[in-house]
Amino acid sequence: MKSVSLTFILFSVLFFSACKTPPVPPEVEQAKIQENDLWRAGAPVYAAEEYSNYLLSLGLAKDKLIKQKAKFGWFRKYEDVKASYQAVLAEGETILKKVKEEKESKSRDISGQLALLEDRISKLKDATLNMNENDLVRRNLARAGVASQEAEVLLRREKYADLPEKIKTIDHHVSQAEEALFSILARYSEEGQVSAWREWAAETIAESRKRGTTAIVINKLERTLSLYKKGILIGVYEIGLSKYGLSDKLYAGDGATPEGKYKVIKKLPRSRFYKALLIDYPNEEDKRRFSQAKKKGLIPPKAGIGGLIEIHGGGNDSITSGCVGVENGVMDQIFPEVAVGTPVTIVGSLESAGRLITGLRK
Repeated sequence: MKSVSLTFILFSVLFFSACKTPPVPPEVEQAKIQENDLWRAGAPVYAAEEYSNYLLSLGLAKDKLIKQKAKFGWFRKYEDVKASYQAVLAEGETILKKVKEEKESKSRDISGQLALLEDRISKLKDATLNMNENDLVRRNLARAGVASQEAEVLLRREKYADLPEKIKTIDHHVSQAEEALFSILARYSEEGQVSAWREWAAETIAESRKRGTTAIVINKLERTLSLYKKGILIGVYEIGLSKYGLSDKLYAGDGATPEGKYKVIKKLPRSRFYKALLIDYPNEEDKRRFSQAKKKGLIPPKAGIGGLIEIHGGGNDSITSGCVGVENGVMDQIFPEVAVGTPVTIVGSLESAGRLITGLRK
């Protein structure tokens, strides 16, 4: 009896040792990880059809695994399961590669669009660097800048679905800034107006040459004061203008700097802004334009024509109330060269802004 029991035990040990449960293929766990990787990578978005097929293949592989696990351990066979999961893993790798390529393509495309918008923003900033009356331009450029920074964050986070709307926002603000600038520069591209300014400047320089005297030509768009002596240019200096300095002055308080042919009527060795040269604004042409504008209702009914327009010290980076500002050191240079009666011609520009506008539009 003892011999039979021993034989049975020995047989049982040998049998169960030979028929132990085979291990689940490692590809099963790898597929779990891969499925999560595909989801996080955005496969449902960037490879929707392939990802859908992948899930079907994975589902079939899982069914095979479940069927094998339902059997007694020593009857389980994972060869077919292993092959199915290997095929799934290969399919997943192909999808991951496609997702990566799609993302890189989108990243390049979005980066290119952002670079073009940044270039437009940069050109607008350069074009308006010395312009005071660019509130609307600056406001839109600031908004475009904020949206651009937000777009860069989305790009780094690979939030490509949110980027088209953000780029649309940037483009809108940049376009608004461009149109505001074009509105400011519109008359600076009118050949008739620019020709008149050139004529004024040429007459002033010719008068300086003929009489052997000093003359001043102020270019508002370039923000320069050119000093001539006997018709020869002896100095070019940077200037500051009023808040709406690129506009032609019509009335008191409009924040514009006048345009026309004037002369110095008083030298002030001491003034609120260091030293100053008072010019004869308003002249007869200014009064005529003021009267016409008043009749047409283009200016406030109670507004006066204004006056006390000066070239003064105090700096070229501050906003004046219609005057032309220069650095104190510059005023020290030009003050002794200028006498009462010196011609002062203020022009918008001697070059058409048409090329600038065309370049920005392109």
